[in-house]
Parts: sequence; C-alpha cells; structure tokens
Amino acid sequence: MSLSDATKMQMMKCLSCAAEGDMGRRYECIVCGESVTYCGECYDGGKNVPSDKHKYYHPMKAIYNREFFELYFLGEELVNGEAPQSYKCAFCDELGFTAEELQLHVLEKHSGHSDAPKLLDILEQMSEEKKATEIRCQEKSRGGLSYEVILAEPAPNVAVPKRPVTPGKNVSVEEIEQKLKAAEERRISLEARKMAEISIKLAKVEEATRKKDEITNEFITQTKEQLENKMETHVEKREAIISDMKEKLKIHAQEIEKTRETLEQQKANEQKAIEEKLKTAQALRDENIKKMLNRLKEHERRAEVVRQNKAQTQDMDGQQSPIASSG
Repeated sequence: MSLSDATKMQMMKCLSCAAEGDMGRRYECIVCGESVTYCGECYDGGKNVPSDKHKYYHPMKAIYNREFFELYFLGEELVNGEAPQSYKCAFCDELGFTAEELQLHVLEKHSGHSDAPKLLDILEQMSEEKKATEIRCQEKSRGGLSYEVILAEPAPNVAVPKRPVTPGKNVSVEEIEQKLKAAEERRISLEARKMAEISIKLAKVEEATRKKDEITNEFITQTKEQLENKMETHVEKREAIISDMKEKLKIHAQEIEKTRETLEQQKANEQKAIEEKLKTAQALRDENIKKMLNRLKEHERRAEVVRQNKAQTQDMDGQQSPIASSG
C-alpha cells in the first residue's frame, strides 16, 4: 500500500457509525465517490440512506483490505486490480449481478421504471470506463515492437453525462425488439463467460479442498504420532512412579514391622518388670503381715500376762481383807 493510499484510508469515514480508517470492508458510491462511504456492517444493516445527491439506485462498490479479501474470496485473483464486484438491483433488491448483468437485468425487467434510464446511464458510463485503455508503443529491436497496455483508473467522481430520455410510450416495437435481441446476445455471452469463470473457480475450490485435505491429513498423522509418543512417555513415567511407590511402601512396611517388634519387646520387658515388682511387693506385704501377726501375738501374750497378774493381785487383795476384819 502506498503512502497516498494509507493517507486516503485514514481519511475514510462511515456516514452511519462514523468509523474511521481501515474498516476492513467498506462500500463506496460509484457516482458520489468517497463522500458516500459505509462500513460493511452498516451497509449490510440497510443504513445506505439516500440524499439529494446520493440516489437510492446508485451502485455501491465493495472495497476490501487484504485480510478481508482473503476471507471472502479464498485466494481469488483481482479483476483489474480490484475485488470482483456484486451489485444489487435497486428496483427489485435481487442480488449477485456484475455491472453488465445488472444492465441487462434492468433492460429486461425494469425498462419501464421511471429511474431506469438514469441507472442505465450510470452502468453505461461504468462500462465505458472499464473498456478505456491506453496503448503505449516502444521499439525494442529491429525486428519488432513491444506494446504495454495500461488500464485507465476509474473516475467515480466525474459527473455522469445525461442523455435524453425517450419516453417509453414513444419507443417503437422494432427498437424494443432490437434492444431485447442485443440484450439476449449479451446475456448469452455473459452466461458463457460466467460458466467459464465458474469452472475456473470450481477448479480452484477443488485444488484448495485437496490442499486442505492434505494439510488436514498431515496434521492428523502428526497429531496422532505426537499423542502416541506422549502416551508412551506417560506410561513409562506412570510405571516408574508405581515402581517407586511400591519400593517406598515396601520400605515403609519393613519399618512398621520393625517398630512393631520393638514395641512388643518393650511391652514384654515392661510386663516382666511389672511382674517382678508385683512379686517383690507381694513378698514385702507377706513379710509385713507376718511381722504384724507376730506383734499381735506378742501383744496378746503380754496382755494375758498383765491380766493374769492383775487377777492374782485381786485374789491376794481379797484374801487379805477377811483376815484384817477378824482381827
């Protein structure tokens, strides 16, 4: 894109939403030029509003940047440096016409419409501008000449010359038949050219489909191989992790068994120590009980001796008392 084109794109502005700069896809009036520009979204939404200058039947030219052109036309070649155009009939809203096809359509279907002559003038002017060429000649050698054919740039802002409109009621039957015959011949020619273009497009579509299938199959194969490699790596890692976990569990079980044996040994030792302490305590208890019994027996003997001594003392005191009273 040249500097002037970039500057021109920056100056673009949608009349409806006021979007500026590179709109990706925009529509520009063939007659009014850049002053009537709509972004693709606004144009698709039916916001192409007529005015005193911009009429409802003015053809709108679609302009794409490279990204949108690839998106809409799938690598289709440019036509005279521009994207292929598709126009809509302003009278019946039928879509999909080239400029030549729209001209034939208006002649065949809407020749009696009041605005048909004006639209036909515009389409005729477009056809003349498309055919305009400049031929340059330059001698390259003694043997011949080399020609360079340059297509003239379209001039949408140039006022369309008006031709006198002949009222429909004054058109003779012969003139109508001639126009219809010429229109039929142009239609047949356009259909033949259109069929050839369709064949070329179909061949391109088939080639693009074939390449797409090749790319898809290659992608599927590569993805499958990558997934298989990942699965193998995953299985290997999984087996390694499981083996490591088994080894750790084995070591852990051995440690648990060792700890259990140690605890059982400690328990046995503590049980033995408790039993020894109980035996010692029982022996001490028996010894203490024996000593206490011996003390009780000794105490009882002493008590018996004291009792006997007391009884003897009392007996002796009873014997002495009668003797004293008799004297």
